Amino acid sequence: MRGYFTISTIFLLFILSGSSQAQEKEESKKNSYKSLKSRSSPSSIQQLLQEATALKNTNPSQSLSNIQEALGMSLAQGDVFQEARCYLMLGEINEGIQEWSLALDNYEKAYQKLRSQFEKTAEYNRALQGLGITNLKLGNYQAALAYFQQTLSLRLSADELIERTLDISEVYYQMGSYTKALEAIEEITVNVQKDVVASKVQNQKAKIYARLNEVDKANDYYQSSQRNLRAAGSAVPKKDEELAMQSTKEEISEVLREQKRYDEDISLRNQSIDYNLESNNLKEVSKDKIELSKSLAAKGETGKAIRELEEAATLADTINNPKEQANAFLALADLFEKNGRPTEALATYKKYSEAMSRNEQMNQIVVQEKAELIKKQKEIEELTKTIALGQQEEQTTLQRQRLIIYGLVLILLIITVTSFLIYKNAQASKRANQLLALKSLRSQMNPHFIFNALNSVNQFISQNDERTANKFLTEFSRLMRLVLENSQEDFITLQKEEEIISLYVKLEHYRFRDKFDYSIEVDPELNKESIELPPMLIQPYIENAVWHGLRYKEEKGKLDIRLRKRNGYLQILIEDDGIGRTRSTQLKTPNQKRHNSTGLKNIQERLSILNTVYKTNYQVTTEDSTPDSGTRVTISIPIQNGKV
Repeated sequence: MRGYFTISTIFLLFILSGSSQAQEKEESKKNSYKSLKSRSSPSSIQQLLQEATALKNTNPSQSLSNIQEALGMSLAQGDVFQEARCYLMLGEINEGIQEWSLALDNYEKAYQKLRSQFEKTAEYNRALQGLGITNLKLGNYQAALAYFQQTLSLRLSADELIERTLDISEVYYQMGSYTKALEAIEEITVNVQKDVVASKVQNQKAKIYARLNEVDKANDYYQSSQRNLRAAGSAVPKKDEELAMQSTKEEISEVLREQKRYDEDISLRNQSIDYNLESNNLKEVSKDKIELSKSLAAKGETGKAIRELEEAATLADTINNPKEQANAFLALADLFEKNGRPTEALATYKKYSEAMSRNEQMNQIVVQEKAELIKKQKEIEELTKTIALGQQEEQTTLQRQRLIIYGLVLILLIITVTSFLIYKNAQASKRANQLLALKSLRSQMNPHFIFNALNSVNQFISQNDERTANKFLTEFSRLMRLVLENSQEDFITLQKEEEIISLYVKLEHYRFRDKFDYSIEVDPELNKESIELPPMLIQPYIENAVWHGLRYKEEKGKLDIRLRKRNGYLQILIEDDGIGRTRSTQLKTPNQKRHNSTGLKNIQERLSILNTVYKTNYQVTTEDSTPDSGTRVTISIPIQNGKV
């Protein structure tokens, strides 16, 4: 049991340790991304790439280190153009070490970055060219052809146009379509003037004619190409051109030997040896001598063939080229063996074996250097993944923050909208309640008015004054019709209100004819059809003046009602010369006091609700005309766009 717990503890510690290491690794990646982002700037990226370009051929490892840092900075900054330049340089380095698949991947990355925004740049042209070359090397002829043809749609110089046409010809050549390869370059030969360009075109024709078995034409074009390249001078870089010429030479030589035209092949090889000695290309001289020995041996000139092979081996040893030295020793050993010289053949085979060992050692060094460069590129890929992860996490964090912000904004918006709706509902409910209360107060005034009017009819009948009673009832019915018609309206015109109060005062005057006279004056400036006001607002104050002021006066009184416009208000003055508020209060019974208090309270509540609901400012002031008698009520109603 104890052992079980010990193993479990160790296993748990192992898992925790692994988890901790993984976390440290992830944290290290994040810090690396942050460091790159903080150090990066357009100028620093530009400087790194310039240094990488200078070191590309002499120190590719250091060049890759610079590219790695520049690429990291470009990714961290989101600089697509500089990122594409880094991929271009990686493709060129891969091309230099003949890692065609890696080169293709990097050229493709550069192409994808440049194609949308940077199609007019030289870098885009380089990306297309790189894709064409790498696809050609990998045997993807249709893809290579498509990319080279795509470059023709760009704005190219005359020399660049010839270069791309030569590339297209080379694709057809490697496809075995020699006629198409020749047709592709036939049109450009007329415009060729520069020596180097002319050499390239002539060399390409020489290759094609060699494959078309027109070896004489091929040799003529090859010689012309060699002369033009010589004429270009040593100042012109000739590595690519020389490689192309060597390839053409081998094509012609192969055809010549197939046709057993050994003298012409020997002449071709001797011319090549002279040319390569001039350009100090001793490696090619060694190869030429090995191939020259084959034609000499085929002619039966064994001694000359042996001398050429011995010179080739010595020359290869001089330039420390064990591969060519091994080729020379192998060919020499075969020649000794065929000519019955076994002892010399055996010794030469031994030299061949030693040369192959040295070559293998050198190859191992090259392979190791190449592996180091590939490993460096794997590190670059890891860096891009790390930066992509950092950007993704940064983006995820930003998205999360945005979601939180959007969520909070949405919640706040919902709360605001909900609060607003609740407030609006509350206001609507409050308004509805206020309107209901207003209607209720209005309806309470009508029965009171009707009750008083019916009392007046009853009084006329009790006095056997049927004529006055009938006349009163006629006017009363007319008044009731107007009151009932307008009692459900929130507002009526001033003209209708005037008609109502005129009828009402007329009816009250029927009843208290001996108590008061009255007058109603309306300011002619008032537009009675357009001005509106709440119904039954004026009547209670007139009723108050008649019933509580003028009715108790011993002599005949006076009631004046004036409607006029003052400072944007409809001002209604109701003035009587009755007994006054103080005397009226003293004469009232307890029931009358209670009723009067309720009536005035209803009026005040109604005005308050009107002011709240319609956002207006109705004002009523009541004052004594003199200390002992008379009352004046002033109702001020604001006029707004013709409506009060």
